[in-house]
Amino acid sequence: MSISGPAALVLVALFGCGQAPRNAANPGPADAAVPVYREPMHRLVFQSPLVRVLDVRVPPGDTTGYHVHADRLVGIAVQDARTWAQVLGAPPGAVATPRTLPSTFDNWSQQLPYTHRVANVDTVPLHYVVAEWLAQSGAQAPALRDGPDRRLLREGATARIYQVTLAPGRATQPHTHATPGLVVLGTPGALSEEGPSRAKGGKGAGSWSWHDTPAPHVLRNDGAERIVVYEIDWR
Repeated sequence: MSISGPAALVLVALFGCGQAPRNAANPGPADAAVPVYREPMHRLVFQSPLVRVLDVRVPPGDTTGYHVHADRLVGIAVQDARTWAQVLGAPPGAVATPRTLPSTFDNWSQQLPYTHRVANVDTVPLHYVVAEWLAQSGAQAPALRDGPDRRLLREGATARIYQVTLAPGRATQPHTHATPGLVVLGTPGALSEEGPSRAKGGKGAGSWSWHDTPAPHVLRNDGAERIVVYEIDWR
């Protein structure tokens, strides 16, 4: 059977490009997995022997390329969206509803490595800050005590995650983290930090700083709205 006229033009339009668009549900054979820090929407913003920090942004209607997670991680969701994930070789998963913001996530219980891609099927962008655990810090210390502004959210073999909530104008008491760690602002607002840091980046929600050595520091809310800050201590 031969096909001509408008039907033939439709087939040329569909198949002439040679591969499916990035946000198609069924990827073509040309899709290749890369380490997560080389996937374009997972932007590498800092790396040391202990940590790799990624600023992850997926625009609405877009899909990441397949990428490999080979390290334990902690993520902070500062802007979430309806998404689906697809493990390499499997069909796309169900659409997940956005997390309550801000929130944390990790892959501590998953078998490594794993390869997947993520699609944003919402009308708003997705924005995560992700810290990958590359090595032990070598330091041993008990967890910081819970206080009026801080509570221990989660503790695993690689990290402790604290949530700090500050009203406008309020500051934490000076405190010292005995291990290296990451500070991430989880909500819109104005956070200032007194104390040394090796590196910092970003503005507003998703801004971060990395600390290598134990030193007293203070977190302060300089804005007019309540803020939520996450302190992630490496183990």
